[in-house]
Amino acid sequence: QFHPTALHPGAPGHPHKCEPSSPSHPNRAAPRLLLSEALRGHGALLRDAEGERFVDELAPRDLISRAMVERMVTQGTDHLWLDATGLVHFAERFPAIAGALSATGLDPASDWLPIAPAAHYLSGGVVTDLDGATSLPGLWACGEVACTGVHGANRLASNSLLEGLVFGGRVVDAIAAGRLGALPTGAMRAVVGAPSGIAGASVSASAGDAPVGMSSALALPPTSDIPVLRSSLQGAMTNLAGVVRDAKALAVATEVVDEVRISLGSPKDRSSWELLNLVSVAGALLVSAAARTETRGSHTRSDFPTRDPALLIRLVHGGHPQN
Repeated sequence: QFHPTALHPGAPGHPHKCEPSSPSHPNRAAPRLLLSEALRGHGALLRDAEGERFVDELAPRDLISRAMVERMVTQGTDHLWLDATGLVHFAERFPAIAGALSATGLDPASDWLPIAPAAHYLSGGVVTDLDGATSLPGLWACGEVACTGVHGANRLASNSLLEGLVFGGRVVDAIAAGRLGALPTGAMRAVVGAPSGIAGASVSASAGDAPVGMSSALALPPTSDIPVLRSSLQGAMTNLAGVVRDAKALAVATEVVDEVRISLGSPKDRSSWELLNLVSVAGALLVSAAARTETRGSHTRSDFPTRDPALLIRLVHGGHPQN
């Protein structure tokens, strides 16, 4: 899932002192701070490169993120603006955000805040039942690593609290009661028993035929440098498997992920193990996104723009095949 209003590194446009479409300043360093959706709830406005409003600020995250990406592509910019200049008592209402903005030289009382969608939450994960049991006896999962089934296709804000607070306790209770395996509840209904007719699809990674001209621009230079490989992986996933996806882009992203895995070789330290984990998650996400030939919730396929009733309440199990 993508958060629509992550702070984007760049110079703020000021509605009274300069044009709101002024370009980003390359030397301004800013953290990718998530600007709370509560700001829009209190009246902050989304503006495009021309300073115009273009979407209902109170729409769901997926609709806003999609509208932002479409507007950025149309206007040829890498960020848009959050106008919170009309909010009163900003520092009192949002002290943490105000402090973080101040540290980057931004004043929400006068500056429009540069924003862009950012990857925020993986609604999938290790499939569990409603007590945290996985398909591997003895392995339990809860929190953001787990896929319990409570999020659906478009996670609600702050549901991570539910994942930890509720399912953490359920895991403890189930283990204490002597439970050994998973039951067909929650997301596990697609794996064990499927009593409600809910089925899952299993897929494995394959780069497929990369479209001519797309893979060459993302070709990895021969390297075993972990930061370079990690940056290549992040770039491919953001640009090709981000807010809006299609089959061609997903195929190219899969090719890049495979190249990163080959270049990585055998992990030798923490950073290389972390990269291997990222490669594994990226591969699972890509094959799942390719298999789900529809648009549903935060998963948007431009080549399949509507929902497929056959995929309602179905999970896709994906990952790189193991040797």
